[in-house]
Amino acid sequence: MGHVRVQGADLEESRIQALRVKIAGLPARTIDRPTALHWLRDGHSLLPVIDGQESTALQLVEVPEGDESAWFIRTDNEPKAEDRLPELPSVAEVGT
Repeated sequence: MGHVRVQGADLEESRIQALRVKIAGLPARTIDRPTALHWLRDGHSLLPVIDGQESTALQLVEVPEGDESAWFIRTDNEPKAEDRLPELPSVAEVGT
C-alpha cells in the first residue's frame, strides 16, 4: 500500500476540502476528501508532515448516523462527525 505524505490541508466546517500529498517518486498533487477516503479504504497510509517529520497516520473513523454511517478522517479514533487533522499549512501555502 502507498506511503502518502500529507503536506497541507484545507478544511471548511470541520470537513477536509483538499489535501496536498506527496508519494515517493511522483510529483506532489492535491486531492479532495472523497479521494482521501477512497485511499484510506484501500489501505494507504496518509501521514501528516509536521516540521519535516511524519506524524501519526490519519485514521478512517465510522460514525453512526441513524440507520446509516458516515466516515471521517481523524488523528484519533473518536467517533465524532468531523474531520480532525494536526495543524498543517494550507494547500496554497505548500504549492499547487
